[in-house]
Amino acid sequence: MNRSIQLDVLGMTCAACSRTVERTLNKTTGVAEAAVNIATEKASVTYDPALLGGAALVAAVRDVGYDVRTVKQALPIGGMTCAACVRHVERALRKVDGVLSAQANLATERATVEYLPALASLDDLRQAVEAAGYEILPLDDALADGPDLDELKMQQARRRMAVAWVFTGPIMLLMLAHMLFHFSWPSMMAIEIILFALALPVLVWPGWATYRSAWTSATHGGANMDVLIAVGATASWISGPLSLFTSLASYGAVSAMIMAIHLTGRYIEASAKGRASQAIRKLAQLGAKTARVLVDGQEYEVPIARVRVGDVLVVRPGEKLPTDGLVVHGESSVDESMATGESLPVNKREGDEVIGATVNQDGLLHVQATRVGADTFLAQVVRLVEEAQGSRVPIQAFADRVTTVFVPVILGLALLTFLAWMFLGAGLQPMLAWAQRALPWVDPTLAPISLALVATIATLVIACPCALGLATPTALMVGSGMGAEHGILIRDGAAIQTMGQARRVVFDKTGTLTLGRPQVMEVYAPDGDERAL
Repeated sequence: MNRSIQLDVLGMTCAACSRTVERTLNKTTGVAEAAVNIATEKASVTYDPALLGGAALVAAVRDVGYDVRTVKQALPIGGMTCAACVRHVERALRKVDGVLSAQANLATERATVEYLPALASLDDLRQAVEAAGYEILPLDDALADGPDLDELKMQQARRRMAVAWVFTGPIMLLMLAHMLFHFSWPSMMAIEIILFALALPVLVWPGWATYRSAWTSATHGGANMDVLIAVGATASWISGPLSLFTSLASYGAVSAMIMAIHLTGRYIEASAKGRASQAIRKLAQLGAKTARVLVDGQEYEVPIARVRVGDVLVVRPGEKLPTDGLVVHGESSVDESMATGESLPVNKREGDEVIGATVNQDGLLHVQATRVGADTFLAQVVRLVEEAQGSRVPIQAFADRVTTVFVPVILGLALLTFLAWMFLGAGLQPMLAWAQRALPWVDPTLAPISLALVATIATLVIACPCALGLATPTALMVGSGMGAEHGILIRDGAAIQTMGQARRVVFDKTGTLTLGRPQVMEVYAPDGDERAL
């Protein structure tokens, strides 16, 4: 069944342009009819969705030198824990008809999506993300004053880690006492029961989020890094109760250590994200929080969110300009170093433009607001830095290819490891005997099932390189955030990777390099007594 949509075509200037676009669309396979109106700059297209999607229509228009108006939206994503999650979210979003591109970022926990509003909506994107086992969190304003989500997540991760180690600490002490001093009071069986009993709260309390993430991922057709931890920890704990009735060795205590170390890594990861996002948060908080609006000769102080285009604002000496605007009365010097880097204040008089968040120096100004909210200079700077932080650098392409197949491959290797130790264990005994000389607690005489289990658990747990998907985006966040903090705006993450290879920086002779603030370079005293001066 055919579908009809309207595309906003950009770049057309005459009838010849509209004919070119119309002819191109009509030649595209799957298009039944296309008509372009130069007056409204719209293309009405009827096409077969089974043969092509919205992305193909946009590509056809762009191939002949024109463009189509699209929406680019940054969506906060909940539930991503590793690089595999990033791939699942991106794949789900790209399947939505009308989505042109989708890039998810683990460090910022956001997905940047470009889509055609005529075909896709925010509800469509939300449904696709939820079907993949994740969620789109409430959209927030970058300039809004609210609770620091990264700080809250860091506190939550710290609390989980602390609870895990409260139980894991005694477990490790008992294990060390047994391994080093052969402590077994009141009996070895009693100690084993205590160990796996202490381990259980670690798995079901602070470790519950890991299990939930693993289950959600597995039941939605994917497998993230949490699956490896969940399988390894569960197999370890189950061996504890089973050891009471079979010859299987008990690794119940190891399950708590696996989860505690994993949660410690999660806390370090959350701390890194929190620190990396502080620079952009500081940048967003540079703006004024309130403004004085002049109405019929009376001044009213209102929150910055209530300022509208056309309002006349009163800015006294020493105050920040609330928003971008035009001086309609008064004269003053304005410190624009925040925006331009120039250390000297700029004189402003009636008719001059001013930038929000810059500082009025010494005169009273009446400023008519010309841009507010997301349209201001500061908001665009914040958005620019956010987009740079969410972009994908070339080196990350390799990590993405690896993580796409990483978890299934590791699960396969773990299965092969189990089978090898079960059926070829006799041939591997000499290796264990050699290892026992350095690690006295290694026991080559254990049953094949015990040896197979511990080797399989080790394979699952050791092969969980969350840093593979986190290191590059976190480095990108830190780099672009620190750049913004020092007045350097980076438009694309690939520039940071390129700068890593730079050995010389050449400046144009007319460029001005300043720190944005004056400094005393030399002191000269006419009477010769510099100390007294």
